[in-house]
Amino acid sequence: MEKADFKRMVNLIAKNFAKQQVTYSQSQYIFKEVRKKLELKPEKRGKGTVKRMSRKEYQNFISTAYDKSPKVGVMMQTLFETAARVDEFTSLNANDIYFEERRMVIKSGKGSKRREVPIEENLVRLLSAHLKDRKSGPIFRTQRNDRFTNRRVQQIVKEVATKAKIESIDVTPHTLRHTRATFLAEDGMAKDYLQVFLGHDQSGTTEIYTKTAALDTDQAFRKIVNDKLVN
Repeated sequence: MEKADFKRMVNLIAKNFAKQQVTYSQSQYIFKEVRKKLELKPEKRGKGTVKRMSRKEYQNFISTAYDKSPKVGVMMQTLFETAARVDEFTSLNANDIYFEERRMVIKSGKGSKRREVPIEENLVRLLSAHLKDRKSGPIFRTQRNDRFTNRRVQQIVKEVATKAKIESIDVTPHTLRHTRATFLAEDGMAKDYLQVFLGHDQSGTTEIYTKTAALDTDQAFRKIVNDKLVN
């Protein structure tokens, strides 16, 4: 439709609205019903990048967590390396870890779906030492042997980030998830595998991390700079 056509349509609608003395709220209702009748939906906008920590900031964060206490350190490392959502993290139990296979089962994701995520050998050793011989109950327990609440985990993340003096972004459990996903994308994990790792239903949700990593852009930029230096 051309611009002139839009103008004619607007004038026609305005003339009819004036004739019928349509109020503002009535006009809202009319346009809503027209969109519904025509099955018109908003156009999807492309997502930008996510807020995440740099590698140096993450190293400061995790070092500070271990300085706070070995338990807090392992908690934060597990939250980061599994890229678990906070409610998934607080639902983890000791028997969700397959030590020999170096995998962890996350059972309480969106839609109550089950997924397995690989974990690094160092984290396997740390979790084994943390649990000792315990085979059941929450992986991480409070001083009263209760399960940590989502809110408390969010507070701990905030406390560690504040002590680590990370001021570029507001660090939350989801920031750790974003950071882990971006690092994995930067290190070469294919989008399809990253989608499974994060428990995304649609690949479009995962694309934001490849955008954040900006691998192709970075490589192209480095090549141009290096070529200039050579010439």
